[in-house]
Amino acid sequence: MLDKQPLQVLLNERPIIVSRWGLDRMEALLEELGHPEHTFETFHIAGTNGKGSTAGFAAHILSVMGKRTGLYTSPHLADVRERFHVLGKRIEEDVLQSAAQRILQCSTAGLATYFEVTTALAFLYFSEMEVEVAVVEAGLGGRLDATNVLEPIGTAITSIGLDHTELLGSSLETIAGEKAGILKPGVSVSLGPLESNARRVLLNSASALGVPVAEVGLDCQTSEFVIDQGDTCFCYTSNRWPNGVKLKIPLLGRHQVTNTALAVLMLEQSIPNLLSEQIVVGVEAMSLPGRFEILSTDDCTWVFDIAHNTQAIKSLMETLRETDLPSPKVAVASILSDKEWTVMLEQLAHDMDAIILTQPLSVPDSRRWDIEEARDYLLRKSNTPVHVIESLNEALDCGRELCGHGTVVITGSTYTVGDARTLMKAA
Repeated sequence: MLDKQPLQVLLNERPIIVSRWGLDRMEALLEELGHPEHTFETFHIAGTNGKGSTAGFAAHILSVMGKRTGLYTSPHLADVRERFHVLGKRIEEDVLQSAAQRILQCSTAGLATYFEVTTALAFLYFSEMEVEVAVVEAGLGGRLDATNVLEPIGTAITSIGLDHTELLGSSLETIAGEKAGILKPGVSVSLGPLESNARRVLLNSASALGVPVAEVGLDCQTSEFVIDQGDTCFCYTSNRWPNGVKLKIPLLGRHQVTNTALAVLMLEQSIPNLLSEQIVVGVEAMSLPGRFEILSTDDCTWVFDIAHNTQAIKSLMETLRETDLPSPKVAVASILSDKEWTVMLEQLAHDMDAIILTQPLSVPDSRRWDIEEARDYLLRKSNTPVHVIESLNEALDCGRELCGHGTVVITGSTYTVGDARTLMKAA
């Protein structure tokens, strides 16, 4: 085993098993590492959708403020180094391997899950890079997530949706209770727009812990939404800026406006000297691959979006309708078997001129969907033309052929988009 690179040894992904949930392994590993997570301040973000975008916006603003800022997000599209950033730059390969070697020497590393290892690696890296503040995205849930060993100075919960129900529960209230696990006594939480029952659970949890609450839509508002030449422009208003701050972000869609607003609101609650100029510069510098990412070639337009659940597909379709991308529109889709793929496919079929069902190579066998079953379902539910092409590479070629000078939308999971981007870069 030791002839492999340390990262290959450690990052041998195992399936999440409910009985392995808990913070004990994470705490033991961090104890051996000397608790690197105690050497910097943190903002902690949970939620069903929008965590990565919200975290990225917050980190960019903090960097513009002059803070030595770390950012930890998951999952990655193609390279595990995408998860770890300091001042906007991803970790170097040799530094990653060195940190992995440190973890490999810990007696508790062999018991840790994939996500626990990457989380410990992030904290170790941030500590060694002398980060002042880190923005950390929770992986799954909140209460028992490996990131929940943190003692943050601010928290945010982006959204609550029915995702990972086999682990988090089958109702919005139960899932909200799991997300509420990141709340800490006296530490402010900022909330994105929530369904009423989920909101009630979070507000009750916050009240019990003495947590100050700020909410998008109540404590801040957005207006003047415009998509213009690849950017989204809007006005952010709050008690601190009653006359509004004009913002431009290089990500498209109303959902990204909400994510930006939540990031700003979270920072407002904890940083009294935050300036509007820092927000303007920070959010405009944001970059996040795979979130309605547009690539134009000579023959057609490509959209990469990792929409992996019903909420995300809905946002993708709304953004497609609000942008002036050429038709016809063809989807190249692969969805994980444990998602609500029937609902997601129906949403796609409503707006697409054709759908190509495929299977990326990187998808774990345990999560591969049955594309023949998916085709049969679509044929019963929709008149949209459906094609089944197992090879993602061939599916992309088919999408290009079918769309003519139109648009190919690649979506359904992180695996789908990550593999497609890698293939297209290699072409």
